[in-house]
Amino acid sequence: MRALKPDIVYVSISGFGDVGPYAGKRVYDPVIQALTGLTDIQADNDTGRPRMIRTVVPDKTTALTAAQAITAALLARTRHGRGSHVQLAMLDATIAYLWPEGMINYTRVEAGADRRIGQLAQDLVFKTVDGYITAGAMSDAEWRGMCTVLEQPAWIDDPRFKTTAARFIHARERIAATAAVLATRTSAEWLAALDEHGVPCAPVLSRAETLEHAQVLANDLIREYEHPGLGRVRQPRPAARFEGVHFDRQPLAPRLGQHNAEVLAELGYDAEQVVALRRAGVIP
Repeated sequence: MRALKPDIVYVSISGFGDVGPYAGKRVYDPVIQALTGLTDIQADNDTGRPRMIRTVVPDKTTALTAAQAITAALLARTRHGRGSHVQLAMLDATIAYLWPEGMINYTRVEAGADRRIGQLAQDLVFKTVDGYITAGAMSDAEWRGMCTVLEQPAWIDDPRFKTTAARFIHARERIAATAAVLATRTSAEWLAALDEHGVPCAPVLSRAETLEHAQVLANDLIREYEHPGLGRVRQPRPAARFEGVHFDRQPLAPRLGQHNAEVLAELGYDAEQVVALRRAGVIP
């Protein structure tokens, strides 16, 4: 292939890579979740039982990694005039994605360390009188704001919570104590107070509520339009917006074979050849 087109960029995606005991195995997203430690990160706080993410995170992470890699390869081609073969394994993409926070306790190579410190308690969903919210305080300033809102000034200088590192190590105690206080008022009361004191927070929404949230509406993210086969549908626009580019508000995917004639014409086929291919059943 490279002999025919030296500047070609092409991508090979596998589950596990080209070598090793799993190289020939079939793969789906849950298999990668199980092998990469993702299910361990999601383990139940009380029992330690591993749990899956309920969406295909490794599949999508691999796709995004591939898109970034293709972009990098195309940039390299414009600079050096050479194509490249980009190889990507779902296993590699997912472990690399998890590393910055999910595998942070494995960064230092040391024997006997407790690798699960701070990990099992990182569920920041808090029940209120009338629903659920999330709130997180990473910096010292945010922690002071949180303590002020919760009316717990003693926590500010508590050795367990005084620094970011201490709050990470004692996350289980910190979050349990926070949850007990947040359970005493409504979501709206807490969110207003947390916002006032600069503490990152938000309501925990259902998927239906997400579609109607004021910020989602302000972003003009969800588009509704008529689909010839499905009726009224909704879809998100592409997340990235480019200056001067306006996306189609009715992004209908082409039907199978809809543009066969146009594509074949670009490749040099004339109308008679296209008809012949269609009659032979080569194209629909």
